[in-house]
Amino acid sequence: MEDGQYLSLEDKKIMESLKKELMALKAEHKDFASKKAKLSPEERETWRKNSVRTNEVYIAIKDMRLKNILEAGR
Repeated sequence: MEDGQYLSLEDKKIMESLKKELMALKAEHKDFASKKAKLSPEERETWRKNSVRTNEVYIAIKDMRLKNILEAGR
């Protein structure tokens, strides 16, 4: 089933923006991980916030996919 196939137009836009944000967060996280030992305390805090936001976005996308499945069943 295609992501967002049965979602409203507004929900599709939200899902696409979440996917784009997730890709950016993953790239930033990869950059932090590559220089893990050299991070300052401020950068470590930014990395932690990045991880929290990444998890929030994963959950939001999962919820949108569930909504899509429920809409398909109607």
